[in-house]
Amino acid sequence: MGVGSWRVVAGVSGVALAIGGTACTSKAKPILPAPVVSQSSSAAPTVAPTPTVAAASTSTSISASPSGPVLPAGCSQLLPLGTLERILGFGILGQVNYLKAAPVPQSGRTGRVTCTYGTAPGVVAPTTASPTPTGGTPTGATPTGATPTGAKPTGAAAVPLVQVSYITYIDASTAAGRVQTTVQADGASAAVTSVVVSGKPAYILIGPTSSELVMSDAARTVVVELSPTLVTSDKAPAALEGIAAAMLRFGQSASTSPSPGGST
Repeated sequence: MGVGSWRVVAGVSGVALAIGGTACTSKAKPILPAPVVSQSSSAAPTVAPTPTVAAASTSTSISASPSGPVLPAGCSQLLPLGTLERILGFGILGQVNYLKAAPVPQSGRTGRVTCTYGTAPGVVAPTTASPTPTGGTPTGATPTGATPTGAKPTGAAAVPLVQVSYITYIDASTAAGRVQTTVQADGASAAVTSVVVSGKPAYILIGPTSSELVMSDAARTVVVELSPTLVTSDKAPAALEGIAAAMLRFGQSASTSPSPGGST
């Protein structure tokens, strides 16, 4: 083979080698899979919902808050015996009784609590029936099988030395109206005096069978009654005012302003 033929062969071989080398290089190069794009990456990012535990608890606490009037759960909340004795200046013998009455929608009363302290010796409450409207059964008479409205239970009940009532009404005007009604009714047989208790107007009624203070504060009323066997009429006003002021402190510490009243 001549030199020229050898060069041709060499050149052809070189080209072949080059092509082969390129082919080998292409085969050796790793083929990477196309990146997988998740559907969520192409769309807007998903945002996890924000927990609503706090909001739920807030709404629950609001709905669970008492909507009714705030009333003392016991006499120790309204007028502790020790407080009463400090105001009077002496101790009281006998029981302390607590009574919670139902609302009376007809009069606007939403709640009532009455506390009694001690018992007047030898004194009992009357057992007469309440007056009957015209056309009804005569006053004091009881139809067969019926109990007169407002009548005392059968059997004489002992009269307490001190009786206080904390009454709530639907609004302040209703409470004030009940006070005026009481003053007009009870004032017919008592001497009425206007006083001020804790910055609020009040009325003291001194009668032959009891000394009484009645007043309203916002939607609540306070009634205090003292037996004349416990406190004489000349000392009753100071005692009545001190007791009423002590009772008003309950409402001032309550979270919801009550609405008092009652058959004040």
